[in-house]
Amino acid sequence: MDRGMVIFLGALLTFSSSWLGLILLPFWQLRDEQPYKKDDGDEPYPRPLQGKALAGKKVYQNNGCMYCHSQQVRSARFGNWWDATGEQKTGADIKRSWGQRRTVSRDYIYDNPTMLGTMRTGPDLANIGVRNPSEAWHHTHMFNPRSANAWSVMPSFAFFYTRERVVGARSDKALGLAREWTVDPGYRWRPSAAEWDAVLKERGDTILAGQAEAIDIKTAEGKKRLLDFWLTTPEEEYQVVPNADGDALVAYLLALRKAEVPLPEAKE
Repeated sequence: MDRGMVIFLGALLTFSSSWLGLILLPFWQLRDEQPYKKDDGDEPYPRPLQGKALAGKKVYQNNGCMYCHSQQVRSARFGNWWDATGEQKTGADIKRSWGQRRTVSRDYIYDNPTMLGTMRTGPDLANIGVRNPSEAWHHTHMFNPRSANAWSVMPSFAFFYTRERVVGARSDKALGLAREWTVDPGYRWRPSAAEWDAVLKERGDTILAGQAEAIDIKTAEGKKRLLDFWLTTPEEEYQVVPNADGDALVAYLLALRKAEVPLPEAKE
């Protein structure tokens, strides 16, 4: 047998065994997997996404969220952490409350595609809907992540929101963020000295009227105190509201509740 035939057969055997072991056998094992119900009266787990949550999955996929966030909770045997005495332990994902247990194949039977993630630049989102069920928090965090965590490296997804002039009453969907987070999405805005002087000249009396303590804005300290207060109030003339994609993405995040229900195959 010449060397070319040996190389060909070796390559064929390598790819065939990989395909059998990594694709065909798992497919045969998992293709008939069904939602789990402990008792007849229980709701099946998991349940397929519907409505805005289903649309939000597409937004999540299109914006590459899986490149910074995983959706897989590791076993209690993996992921090191250290307790107060310095003793090394495992199960860091469960210690962080990223899930009550490790995730297994049944958690993903309605996921198509399955977005396990490629790295953890941000936290795992497998059960973010359980861990943080606040719709308002997710919107403000998405619009300006630094408003929630000063150290966050997550980019602002301001294109999911519209900053618009208030006409009549504020929208029920308007984000409850102060102007320091809404004027310049992604950053913490602070006016220049000239801009602040212009604001004081135009509406200084109105801003002062909201103060419980007397502030002398003729002094540098007084101007700074009033500015610090003013920055923590919403813009009077503008509001920030989510668009359809922003609403859908938050609905999807709130629907992520993997590793919430105990499964018999997920025991350590």
